[in-house]
Amino acid sequence: MPASETAAVRHYQDLGAWVVADKETARAALGDASLSSRTVENGFYLPAGLREECAELLDVVSRWFVLRDGEDHLAARRAIQPMFSPGKIRKLRGDIDAIVGQVLDELPDSGVVDVVPRLTEQISARALARLLGLPGTGVDELHRWARALAAFLAASYRKDHARAAQDALRQMRVRFQAGADGEDTIWNRVDGSPEDRLATCSMVLFGGLETTTSLMGTALWYVLENRLVEQVTGTAGAAEAESVVERVLELYPPLGHVARSADADIELGGCPVSRGDLVLVSLTGRDPFEATPPPTTPPRHTPGAPRADHLAFGHGMHYCSGAALARLETVALLDGFGRRHPQARVHDSTWGTNRTYRGFDRLGVDLSPRAGK
Repeated sequence: MPASETAAVRHYQDLGAWVVADKETARAALGDASLSSRTVENGFYLPAGLREECAELLDVVSRWFVLRDGEDHLAARRAIQPMFSPGKIRKLRGDIDAIVGQVLDELPDSGVVDVVPRLTEQISARALARLLGLPGTGVDELHRWARALAAFLAASYRKDHARAAQDALRQMRVRFQAGADGEDTIWNRVDGSPEDRLATCSMVLFGGLETTTSLMGTALWYVLENRLVEQVTGTAGAAEAESVVERVLELYPPLGHVARSADADIELGGCPVSRGDLVLVSLTGRDPFEATPPPTTPPRHTPGAPRADHLAFGHGMHYCSGAALARLETVALLDGFGRRHPQARVHDSTWGTNRTYRGFDRLGVDLSPRAGK
């Protein structure tokens, strides 16, 4: 290990970035005002010609308040925060339960079903469409937009990803504007230009759709593999369902890391980080670039375990606005699914290969397993 590296912080020459893997160092990094969230310039690797072609994409993404600092970040965040307050989200429980019920009604009564496209993607998209004022938008279209943005952010050097993300933003603009008339939507709450409104709406769609889908899928897998259906179902199981969600967030956070840029020469975990350096902060407590086998069997669940002190939703000023909604959707899914399919078992699964956006690409569930299986 080079002298400039420690167990907590490593420098990857090929990435041109520092990676913070240790949990406590990551927590400190997320709270350090010297590490800026404005990473568009040194975090995106578009070829020179493509920067001009995709200028609209870069302009909108640079306006995401998760990529802004200080009062600039807080002012943009305040505009939509009331829609995601814990009290507001609690009032949505009936609506979320109804969405879960509708999606479960569309599943077959038995057989093996891939619950990623048939269940978790449906629930996350329909719930978010309600908040965005897009009830008539197809689930597949919402996920296609979010995945286009995710692909660009994960590999911005690829021309096809950048072009697809820009096309997705243009389509979103048309749909958001059409759904804004007379509605209390995120588009109508945001101050500023149409670009500012599109930035916040697209950020919420990107940030809340795929990550919540992943959380729900992993939580369901964890419950089925640990035989916890009865413990997380019904009013008596609500507290345990919440405990399961926190354990899953600790073990398998849907977002692997976030990027920061050093605004000054600093020391991070004993390493000298220079102004302008890119820093990737792990939310998993592990180095995201070390080879790790995909999960096949979860650890045994400890009933009644205290809430985990994880970083899955970030830390400090940039703590995820949609955390309460993601938790609510996942608890509602565990309860609704458990009531309908108490004997369900995992049939097969495929863990995704993306190290930034983590979760199951496929989760085959046998809704009516053979006796004794």
